[in-house]
Amino acid sequence: MRIDNNLKAMVSSQLQVNEMASNLAEVANIVGDPKLQEVTTDLIDSIVGQIPEIISYSANAKSIETQNATSDMLLNIKA
Repeated sequence: MRIDNNLKAMVSSQLQVNEMASNLAEVANIVGDPKLQEVTTDLIDSIVGQIPEIISYSANAKSIETQNATSDMLLNIKA
């Protein structure tokens, strides 16, 4: 796996989380009083949808760290 693939996946995850956060903010702006806010399917989907995106982002970051450590090890062995 290449680092640029991981970076593209991380950017994609970030865009998804930003979109879902925007949906959450939109719901909060529509009804300012928390007592009047309803839990809608859009709100639930936005909250729950962030979980796999955050996990994906973290997994790609760990993959890049592993690739970097492997490259360092190979360069040390070669030297």
